Amino acid sequence: AQYAAVLYIQAKYGESALSDILKKFSRWTKKKSKWGPITLGSRLSFTDFEAYQAIVYDKAALSLNMLRDLLGDEIFFTGLKEFFAAHKYSATSTGQFRKTMENVSGRDLNDFFRLWFDSHLLPETRVSQSIVKREAASFLKIKVNQLLDTFIFPLWITWEDESGELHREKLVIDKKSQEFEIPLPGPARRIAVNPDGAVPGKFRVS
Repeated sequence: AQYAAVLYIQAKYGESALSDILKKFSRWTKKKSKWGPITLGSRLSFTDFEAYQAIVYDKAALSLNMLRDLLGDEIFFTGLKEFFAAHKYSATSTGQFRKTMENVSGRDLNDFFRLWFDSHLLPETRVSQSIVKREAASFLKIKVNQLLDTFIFPLWITWEDESGELHREKLVIDKKSQEFEIPLPGPARRIAVNPDGAVPGKFRVS
């Protein structure tokens, strides 16, 4: 339900409104995640009602948004439709949702769900960025190191070109240490890592 509201806000008010709400969800998730995982559900409210709201609603919405970025819109929304059709008017579980998304995508999503839904932990990541030139071409080089568990998540990188136009690139993070090179058509400025806060956690950028 929370993520449905996010999709409505995105459709009605645009990407800047989506960015604002994702940042808000991320702040609350980082503040309250220590109380437990999403799958603890309503039991979280017995220890901290704000944690229940932050984790079950906000962190779950962020996790669904990350899953959407990883799978792509067509597969993600096909999976949602199949899940709703199969379990309409009945109780269901996170495990059943995972199986539906696995069947639709043809991918093993256990590691994604294990850390985002079944754990209270959040990623702690060190990111370094640099511009490298090779002959007449320029590249934005991104190095990503996860300092704790190996989470799977989409990491967005944005930058502006000389004319001020904003560019976005999605990196799929699924290993402890990774390097990427993004071709640049020209000079890049105002480079930002995880600009919307769509991935909750600690990002040390240098």
